[in-house]
Amino acid sequence: MMIKRRGFIKSTTIASIGLLSSSQNLYSFNKLISRKIKISLIPGTVGINVDAYELLDLAVRNNFDSIYPILNDLNKMNDQELAEYQNIMSKNNISFDIAILPVDFSGSENVFKNGLSILKEQCKIMSKINSKGFCRWIMPTSNDFTYLNNFQIHRDRLKECAKVIGENGMKLGLEFVGPKTLMSRDQFSFIRTINELRELIDSINEKNVGYQLDTFHLYCANHSIEDIRFLKKDDIIMCQLNDAVEGRSSDEQIDFERELPGRTGLIDTSPFLSFLNEIGYDGTVSAEPFNKELNNLDNEKAAKATYQALRKSFDKAGI
Repeated sequence: MMIKRRGFIKSTTIASIGLLSSSQNLYSFNKLISRKIKISLIPGTVGINVDAYELLDLAVRNNFDSIYPILNDLNKMNDQELAEYQNIMSKNNISFDIAILPVDFSGSENVFKNGLSILKEQCKIMSKINSKGFCRWIMPTSNDFTYLNNFQIHRDRLKECAKVIGENGMKLGLEFVGPKTLMSRDQFSFIRTINELRELIDSINEKNVGYQLDTFHLYCANHSIEDIRFLKKDDIIMCQLNDAVEGRSSDEQIDFERELPGRTGLIDTSPFLSFLNEIGYDGTVSAEPFNKELNNLDNEKAAKATYQALRKSFDKAGI
């Protein structure tokens, strides 16, 4: 870790004091004054395997505005190391994105309570680094619980999670999973639309619980922008842009087979981004394609391809 840290400090310090190309510096400045929405790099979803130092290095070189908080690495840093890390982030106008909720709320009570204990510990470092909070997906089927029983379990356990997160000044974003192809894998169906997710969030009834939106899941659930117009700026915790696989209808899409935004054009992300811009959303947008071709690239090429795809989506939307 220390060797990587020395190399990281050397390379990112050069970037932060202005020795990048003039066009990169001009772009880094212009992005601050022209766009509130942050383009985020979440390594695992685009096939990048790095530590926290390498992730920030990639983000600096490729103009990302935000990065995923790799909590295991951040928690190992002493106060000076963490301050140095955050100083480089600040100089490059990079913030922390939200983290995945470390709680299994669909299993046994013991498993849930153990996850809740981990969450309480993670909240300490998350508060220290000024992250916005946590996110988690809701699976659309269950082999153990009917819809009503599953709804009650999710409501009660996610409410407990939300209270812990809220006590630390953060938010919880929940995501529905839209592919219809998932619905036959288990005995009982569950939430897979924005309206059903809205019912759950309303039932949880905690002010710090909001929505994680993914264009792929909106597409698979056959939603339009009109279906999410009830959302306000502060209701949305994070967003993801993805495209769908060519040759498949919205009902035929498979969850872990997606494309970077703009790759096939099946999902037009412009109305979605325009809506976010219209309501003043100032959170993060990332890509989550789980794409084999992207996964086979080296880290630098994967980061570059991800940023370019996201940037082109913003350009197409005029943002």
